[in-house]
Amino acid sequence: MEDDDDAPKLIRTDFSDETSWEALLEAAMAEGEMGYTANFSRVEDERHDGADTDALFEAFPDEAVLYVADDHAMSDQSWPILVVDTETGAEFRVRAGDAWAVENNLTLGNMSFDEAMDMLDEDGVFEPPV
Repeated sequence: MEDDDDAPKLIRTDFSDETSWEALLEAAMAEGEMGYTANFSRVEDERHDGADTDALFEAFPDEAVLYVADDHAMSDQSWPILVVDTETGAEFRVRAGDAWAVENNLTLGNMSFDEAMDMLDEDGVFEPPV
């Protein structure tokens, strides 16, 4: 994966399992069913190990949305990435394999954060439209 500094940040906050991190990245960057891929700038800085959203807001003040590979994301085989609106603190999860749908649509303005939140399943995980 080649990083684009202007792309949304995918921030690693759990450094306990390198294999899981690599699998999450592979799934998040894979081409989706509709032929699209997510575009993330990967952040792998151990200073963020265990960081909560408040610490990440402080570390990334210019970001509108943060994508976080936390301990929950790294411990589940669907790699549910935490997606956080830095303005409101609202959050949900998206399976790494569906990250393209959230990242592309939020970045391009095709969908608002609130609209994305309307597309969550009963567990609070984003379900892309069929």
